[in-house]
Amino acid sequence: MILANYRWLRPSLLLVSLIISVYFLVTSSSPIGYSITILLSLILAYNFMLELWIGMAFIAPGNKKKMFTEIGWESSYHNLSTQIHAKSHFDEVKRPLVIIIHGWRSGAISMQGRAEIYLKLGMHVVIFEMPGHGASEPVAKWTAGHAAVTFNEFFESLESHFNMELVSRIFLHGHSMGGFVLLKFNKFSDANDLHDKISGYILESPLTCYSFIFEETIKQLFIPRLLINQYWKRLRVHFNTVNPKLSPVENFAEVDIPLWGSINKDLLLIQAEHDDVLGSRHYDRLVEVQSDIKDNHFTFDEHIVPTLTHAKSRKNTARDVIIADWLKERIHSDSLTSA
Repeated sequence: MILANYRWLRPSLLLVSLIISVYFLVTSSSPIGYSITILLSLILAYNFMLELWIGMAFIAPGNKKKMFTEIGWESSYHNLSTQIHAKSHFDEVKRPLVIIIHGWRSGAISMQGRAEIYLKLGMHVVIFEMPGHGASEPVAKWTAGHAAVTFNEFFESLESHFNMELVSRIFLHGHSMGGFVLLKFNKFSDANDLHDKISGYILESPLTCYSFIFEETIKQLFIPRLLINQYWKRLRVHFNTVNPKLSPVENFAEVDIPLWGSINKDLLLIQAEHDDVLGSRHYDRLVEVQSDIKDNHFTFDEHIVPTLTHAKSRKNTARDVIIADWLKERIHSDSLTSA
């Protein structure tokens, strides 16, 4: 699709064209010209509204979080599909590594409290800032697909930025949108030595089904029921255009789990009991999917935490204890000396 990579360019061009068409409609003295400009104006108005809704659907992350500068933490920049910023806490002892991905409109600083859990367990920690968040490069049209592709590129390039000989095994922690990114990452991750080091995933109040978000978007934008199918078709084309490294999406099922992705490693699922952002539907769907695919090769543990909220939970004792206990069962043979 032409000019699809720019969020507001297509609706802007259509609006200008519509204004010009209306001008000719008002000033036209020819019956044929009048009929043509009416038809053209209707076509332009229809496409303008669709493209306006599309532009509004591709919400930018907005204000970026401040960067934290605690002792022992280092910043690094990675030139991938988008330039990515990461915060890391490494030392010269061989330890397990956890890579944390924050949620929507969040950043590394929001994950600092969670990072402390892992540091106390004697682990290396890397916090990945998604495109358009924190100190990572902005993107014109933000999609979880692009974030997943970029994280996969980041993971594949770990050995060129970090001494992976000092990593005994890898765990991945995703919060909210970060969980959605990890679900996709696990689907197209390759089988090699680095991926073989992945021992488990921790998903915290994760987003799991885009169709739920789509339903909310329809209501928020007041899109008429008669135009929902056309809106979805146009949205799908935009998504596929800005995500050329992903397989094209054709229907809703492909942006929901399990087709979007699932976890085939040990999984710890932690859910805020009163999730005022995503509700319980995403959690319920993931429990259903993971229970169906569970086998003897990996474990699936799920916990609903009454004191946990979706946002503003940098510190939560109940969550932290659950994570620590789950990890201790899996890294007891590794170095547990505090980093």
